[in-house]
This record gives sequence, C-alpha cells and structure tokens, in this order.
Amino acid sequence: MEKIILNVDPGVDDAMAMLLAFLSPDFDVKMIATTFGNVSIEQGTKNACFLVQNFGQVDTTVYEGSACALNTPPQNAMEVHGRTGLGTKIVAKNVKKKPGNYPGYGAIEAMRDYILKDPGQISIVAVGPVTDIAKLLTTYPEVKDKIKQIVMEIGSVDGKGSITPYASFNAYCDPDAVDIVIKSGVPILLTTKEIGTTAYYEEDQRQRFKNCGSVGQFLYDLCEGYVDKILEAHQYAVHDSAALLAMLKTDIFTREKVDMEINTSQDKKRGQTHFTLNKNSHITLVTGVNKHKLFKKMEEIYSLS
Repeated sequence: MEKIILNVDPGVDDAMAMLLAFLSPDFDVKMIATTFGNVSIEQGTKNACFLVQNFGQVDTTVYEGSACALNTPPQNAMEVHGRTGLGTKIVAKNVKKKPGNYPGYGAIEAMRDYILKDPGQISIVAVGPVTDIAKLLTTYPEVKDKIKQIVMEIGSVDGKGSITPYASFNAYCDPDAVDIVIKSGVPILLTTKEIGTTAYYEEDQRQRFKNCGSVGQFLYDLCEGYVDKILEAHQYAVHDSAALLAMLKTDIFTREKVDMEINTSQDKKRGQTHFTLNKNSHITLVTGVNKHKLFKKMEEIYSLS
C-alpha cells in the first residue's frame, strides 16, 4: 500500500480523488490537510470532514491548513465547482466531524510528525495550491529527505492557462510556493492541465459511475454544476484523480524526467510553467494518459464501495 497524506481543496475533482483514496486497497490515507483554493479554507475543511464522515473507511483526521498564499491575493474556483465546492446539488451538511487542529498545532505540524515517524514511506499528494507543502519544507527542513515523494497537479506543458492565459489554477494560486517545492530536491511526480483535460468524461461515463457501488449516486450528483473552463458543457475532468492514480505502477500513464520552472514575477505571465527534458531530474512529469483505462480503473475502485 502507498502511505499518503492528502493535501486538498475540495472541490469536485478533489472529492472524486478522495473517494478513490478511501476505497482503493492501494492507498493508506494517514491524514488529510486542507488548503484554500477551489473554495475558502473554512468550506474546504468542512467538505473534507463531510467526505470522511460519510465515505471514509476509517475516521481519518482532517487538519485545516493555509487560508491564503505566501504572496498572492486570494483566488477561488467557485464558478467551476459551485458555491460550496461540491457542485450545485450536493452541500456538506450535518457535519459532526471537526478538524484536529489545536493551538500551535495544525496541518504542517501533523504532516511533519507523520513523516518523521515513518521516514521514507509517506508520499504527499497535493492536488490544490501547495502553500502548505512549501511551509512544511521551510519550517521543518528536516523532513525533506524523509518524504517518499510529492505528487502535484499543477501547471501546463504548453504554457497556456485556465485562470489566466498563461497559468493554470493551482500554479497561479501560489507560484512562490511551487518554486520552493520544485527546488527542494524532494522527488516529485506531477500531472498538468493537459492530463486533466485529456482525461475527461461525458454523460455515458457519468452514468457508468452512477452504477458503481454505494458511492455511485454521489458521484453522479457531484457532476451537477461542475463546469471546467477549458472543456465543453457536460464534459467532466478528473485532474486530481489522475494525479493520485499516477502513483501506481500501471500502463495508464506515460512519464518523462524533466526540469521545471515557474514564473514568480509580478507580471502577466505569473504562474506560467516551463518544462525541459532531463533524465537525471528529481521531477517526473506525466506526459500522457489512456483515459479509457483510467476510467476502468476508477470504476473498479468505486465499485468496492
């Protein structure tokens, strides 16, 4: 099993990935850290607690993380994910589970403790802005050589964006944090905008997900109001699920070793990413996806519910 820490900003596609992580025998979710991004930190934390409460196989602790970026004005993607983050039909309600934070101890401290207790065995799956990860690496540098890898869904290969003409959402939310993470030397696996917008499904696949176990109706309803800016109506991207499943040794994805740069200047290209091949790099870029195999894998996991 892959031991993972989930760093999420739920978010429709975050919710789909979280369910995969909960249900798959390939993953052992040690903790969940929330971040600002698709919705506010308060709403994202509530959504994460709602998902664990209703779909978690165990009562995984949720820790609330960063409410804002290191040096970027707040962003959100409510026009994509709905006002409360889970589309327009689902609302996190009757949430009794609370985050595990207490004074002086939050997401960053919890991540540090899990990693130091199990050195070299835990990967961080960060599928929102990576502010929490940058803070972890700078505040507690002793964890750097003890993280198995950092998985990110961030940036674009073509230098074109979603929130701006040049930057994808997660990259634009906190480019300074991305820069810290990619320069840390920690092994990185990442997927980009291109993977998420290649791996999209339409109404026929939505119906197949509806038939998957006890989570099927929830998956179907999640799509209501989920509008990816790059895709057409009734096309639903699985950005975060692709990033999570790219960790597994399957033939669903192709990969290349690359160097990565991100524009941290305060100009119109802030958040733009650039990649160059380098077989000796610590960064692995997912370069392609077989979406039919991906959706089959997702169906298999969801059907375990």
